[in-house]
Amino acid sequence: MGEIGYHWWEVYGHFAPGVGSLPHAGEVYRHYRKLRGLTEEELATRLKWTVRYIKMLESKKNKNMPDLLSRRVLLAKVLNIPPILLGLSAITLVGDDTIQGVNAIGEEQIVDARAMAFYEGMLALSWDFYYTSSVQRAAKQIQACFDLLDHDAQGTTGVQLDQYDAMRCRFYQLFSLVARDQMNTEQAIADSSQAVTIAERLGNAELLAASLLRRARISIQQQSYDLAYQDAQKALPYADLSRDPLKGKVYQIAGETLAYIAGNDVALQKKSLEYFNEAGRIARKGNLKPDGSFVKVDLTSIYIERAKALTLFRRYDDAHNALAVARKNLSPGLIRWEINLLIQEARTYYEQQQYEMCCTSLLDALKLVRAVKLESKEDRISTLYQQCQEKDPRSPAVQKLGKALSLGAIAS
Repeated sequence: MGEIGYHWWEVYGHFAPGVGSLPHAGEVYRHYRKLRGLTEEELATRLKWTVRYIKMLESKKNKNMPDLLSRRVLLAKVLNIPPILLGLSAITLVGDDTIQGVNAIGEEQIVDARAMAFYEGMLALSWDFYYTSSVQRAAKQIQACFDLLDHDAQGTTGVQLDQYDAMRCRFYQLFSLVARDQMNTEQAIADSSQAVTIAERLGNAELLAASLLRRARISIQQQSYDLAYQDAQKALPYADLSRDPLKGKVYQIAGETLAYIAGNDVALQKKSLEYFNEAGRIARKGNLKPDGSFVKVDLTSIYIERAKALTLFRRYDDAHNALAVARKNLSPGLIRWEINLLIQEARTYYEQQQYEMCCTSLLDALKLVRAVKLESKEDRISTLYQQCQEKDPRSPAVQKLGKALSLGAIAS
């Protein structure tokens, strides 16, 4: 399995290899203790063990599971660890102390690593379609990949089902973004919620963080800021158990959602910017090796959203400075990021009542939007144009943008 880069336990979390076919024991114990919100002292009290023993169990040197089966079972029960991670295929608890149905891991079937690597490749290809193709073409290709996965998953149970569901969860996240871009709000919410439901069942911190992140993004687009904020706050503890790319992105959206509800509350505004600062720190110094979440934590997107927050706070000069940082760090080929930058630049100009500059930025954005056929973005451009047209209908740039929107082509 190692040569392919996939381990069966990744359905539950990102753990290093341990002994035999099991994940690193210390990492598993530490991860699930933190996932349950327990300190070492609290866990020791519940188990009636010493803190020293808990520290030994969670140490980097401890790759082995406890020799005593009863201790593994107790840890699984108290921390709600999937039994298979502890070398157990099933645990049936009767009352508080009686245990039935404990079997060897060898009886549990898992999906072959090469098959999972194939599905991983399909998912990566689907994300590539999303970022580089029109939304309509991407939707067809992604659906075809998902249908193959769904067909192969039929009739599976146990860990095999969990493996397929983890992959389904990641596809549903992508489906939600496609539906959002197609202006199908109801489907976008349904797909993102399906991803959250699967992630909750699996108890996978990274899947939970990514699914909540994407549902929050859709809620923002629907101006359901309270719901977006709730999802972002719920995602933060899971983000702290995730790898840096996903962790940084969750801190970014925490800053975004708080900015929308901060109003004139200076303390909330400060907290929002602190979230952006943490996201920026991760983007600059973190380990940004791809983590399978297909989020891109980068200074461009962070500073675009920071500029949006600063515009909401009416700190326009700071907003333009943030956009300058975003533009400086914009990588070639990231068309969606460039569109977002231009639209936010236009929004900041609009709030400053600089309608000519606003529509100039919108014209540049419209060219890119139509090249990749992003209906949702064109709708945003049209809405902002209408606001400019009401304020300054004689502006040459306003009139030029209006013509471009009505003709379906960019005037030269």
